Amino acid sequence: MKYLTKAVLKVKPKRIVLITLLGLCYIPNSFATNQDELEARISMLEQKLLALSQESIDLKKQVIESNKQLAQLNKNIQQQQVVINNQQRALKKQNVAVANVQNNVDSKTVVQQQPTFDNQIVLVNDSKTNGSKDESTATKTIKNSYTLSEFKDFIKDEIGFSFNGYFRGGWSTSKNGKPKNYAEGALGRFGNEYGGWYDLVFKQKVYDEDGHRVDAIVMIDGNVATNKAAGLFNTQDDNIMQFSDIYLSTKGFIPGFPDANLWVGKHSLPYNEIQMLDWKTQKTPAGGGIGIEGLDAGVGKLDLALVRADVNVKQTKEVEVVENGKVKRKEVTKREEVDLNEVEFRYRDIALWQDATLAINGRYSAPNKSKIQDSISVKNAWLGSFVLRQNNFFGGFNQLTLQTATNSVASQLANINTNNPEFAANSDNDYIGTHTDGKAYRLVSEGEAYLADKVIVAHALALTSGKDVFSYDLNLAHTDFTSFKSAIRPAYIWDTYNQSGVELGYFKQKNKVKGKSYTEEGFKTTLFHSFKVGESILASRPDIRFYVSYIESMQNEISKFDFNGKENQISFGVQTEVWF
Repeated sequence: MKYLTKAVLKVKPKRIVLITLLGLCYIPNSFATNQDELEARISMLEQKLLALSQESIDLKKQVIESNKQLAQLNKNIQQQQVVINNQQRALKKQNVAVANVQNNVDSKTVVQQQPTFDNQIVLVNDSKTNGSKDESTATKTIKNSYTLSEFKDFIKDEIGFSFNGYFRGGWSTSKNGKPKNYAEGALGRFGNEYGGWYDLVFKQKVYDEDGHRVDAIVMIDGNVATNKAAGLFNTQDDNIMQFSDIYLSTKGFIPGFPDANLWVGKHSLPYNEIQMLDWKTQKTPAGGGIGIEGLDAGVGKLDLALVRADVNVKQTKEVEVVENGKVKRKEVTKREEVDLNEVEFRYRDIALWQDATLAINGRYSAPNKSKIQDSISVKNAWLGSFVLRQNNFFGGFNQLTLQTATNSVASQLANINTNNPEFAANSDNDYIGTHTDGKAYRLVSEGEAYLADKVIVAHALALTSGKDVFSYDLNLAHTDFTSFKSAIRPAYIWDTYNQSGVELGYFKQKNKVKGKSYTEEGFKTTLFHSFKVGESILASRPDIRFYVSYIESMQNEISKFDFNGKENQISFGVQTEVWF
């Protein structure tokens, strides 16, 4: 016992702990253990403790290394996000060479350099429910991948809101006071258009499930004066605004035609504009209606519409009045509003030969007078059209339209300026004049072509004739007329952003009524340079034009027009147009 006690006293404090632990584990053999065995066991425990210490150090090193890797990974993610943000900003600023094409214009193919980040992938987790009350079991996660441009479109479609439109405006003056536009619907618009115009379209998706989609659409348009600083809405200063479209557009609701578009509200079938002359070959302004577009029917697609377009009719009657005790007969003008319904069809996209399509269009305008309006004369009217379109025509396109019209619509084709085939005589919805089943015929050509790699030419030509129509310009019935209207615009393409050219316009119209002839004739020459974002003349916007223009009215027996006391005008200015 003395020996053991002495041996224990020589043990170091750390060994005391180890011995105590050893003793607790081996109490039954403690008294049988000699000093050598005890020392061996203590040594073994020290080795194990050192091993545990080393493992702890290694583990600490691994934790430190992992933290470094996580920090580097986080840094990489932040750098990648910066790259993505820069790429998104670059995508927003990128100007494309071919803008949205008005009237589905097919222009010369322009090779564009693709962004270097088209392969960037964005992962989206889209949670949708299947209609179950238990959201935890109904939620299904769908994982999709998109390029950045696709992701941008995905967000737009998911939100369902879009805002787009058009406007034009600029600065102008002349050598003789205020510049005046003359017969821009016959001579062309370049250097002959000094006012402003805008279209603003708002679209909001309100439903999109199971192949059924509903959109609410509102369009505002109007004039905006560019000659005065104040732009208050009024008529005398040419600041006008109207809601030209307010309607609901749907898809998927017509059985058997899932892609057809059914719309209801203030709307009509699409217009077809002759850009260079600023009037339409197809236009049916509507107060309200219903239409179906894109019905698959045989070799083409069918569009149908039924719309309201009531007109105002002034009726003059003689009535007896008493003045100073005497009975007198006096003429009184009364304004009547006549109900008008128009039904329209278009059978389009009929394939002919390569890149050529045919469309057959028809419209019937039917007045619906009440019993108390029997004395009012409002004649029905027809409009029929054949439209032949050739795409990839010398790198551009060409479209021919052959039309015939009757009564008040035929009278619109006899105007010197605006030739929209509308039933009413003006934007105030007035039905004017005496119409006696007169007819008019019109052939229109519009398009653009590349004469060489750096030379492009756009044109608009209209040849029209009619018999026994009411002339809105002369305010005379039973008028026969012939007219030729033209605008040709060749340009040299310096590069994607610069064009220089000339627009040449010439027209001549002869009206014959009651054995007397009236002639109107004029020409225009406009030199211009444009800053553009594409080579096409008709299909690329925005466009900034610097111009100088000479216009002359050679004969003005119909319009009695003059340029502030002169027969000609030199004007200059800058104008911009943009679709967005």
